[in-house]
Amino acid sequence: MSMMSRRRRRTRQDYMSDHPGLFDITDADEAPLTPPADASRPERLAFMSFGSGSSGNCAYVGTPSGGVLIDAGVDSKYVLEQLARNSIKISTISGIILTHDHGDHVKYAYAILRYNKHMRLFATPRTLEGILRRHSISRRIADYHQPIFKEFTFKTAGLEITPFETSHDGTDNVGFFIAGAGTSFVVNTDTGTITTRADHYIRQCRHLMIESNYDAEMLRKGPYTERLKARIASTSGHLDNADTARYVAAVAKNGLLQRIFLCHLSDENNTPSTALTAVRDALADADVRVTADIVAADDPRIAIQVLPRREASPLTVLI
Repeated sequence: MSMMSRRRRRTRQDYMSDHPGLFDITDADEAPLTPPADASRPERLAFMSFGSGSSGNCAYVGTPSGGVLIDAGVDSKYVLEQLARNSIKISTISGIILTHDHGDHVKYAYAILRYNKHMRLFATPRTLEGILRRHSISRRIADYHQPIFKEFTFKTAGLEITPFETSHDGTDNVGFFIAGAGTSFVVNTDTGTITTRADHYIRQCRHLMIESNYDAEMLRKGPYTERLKARIASTSGHLDNADTARYVAAVAKNGLLQRIFLCHLSDENNTPSTALTAVRDALADADVRVTADIVAADDPRIAIQVLPRREASPLTVLI
């Protein structure tokens, strides 16, 4: 007799006995129902920059549940290393939001996307066209494109993001108002003037990443050609320290703004101390107190930080 023939056929009762009844007590029932350790702790928005300037721009904003990269002009390997070092899982990042199509903002976009296929490229249709026209980037980048439109809010990674008009000489240029985790953050980089729509969103935000590209006197005396100097100083170029300082001092009077990140400083025509001094002096003239860091949500002071040009900034929690 074969082994198969000696094996007893299982009955319906045998199968039923493998599973607990509706009122049976199991080990799982006796185990306490304890929530995750951090379930009662509200999530906070956090921000860090991986590089800011004409040599490359890329930053992160998000919560432990999800976030986005802002531009992709910094070496993708370095970005991934810094994310891991700060315990930010790439699987929680839903995509890249692009401000415009210049190389120092898009160079590594496809390198990031092709190895993280869950991510999307959030860009206006014209920005995508500009990328494909201007750069030797694989046309497969279009496979990751998620179209966005100015003044239309979209949701991703638990964030609500609204693109708005900026003034630069890219194909299509936007800033972003980002709301999530009970606070708000504005990206306003690569713009020769504060547009009406930028002003609208900046006056509603708690945290601001704003360009402070050059010192006017350094630019005037610097080595650039007159044509390049004129381009930088135009209303479709970049913001100088004095303009940025005057603007944030005026906005800070409403008492909502809590933290300022100065970004995209020129290597030739600016220094971190020059930009920082200009903004600090303007805030002091407006009777706004400045601090190195914010420790409470109701702190009346404003924290100012200059983003490093070629290295990562600390991960900053935005309260």
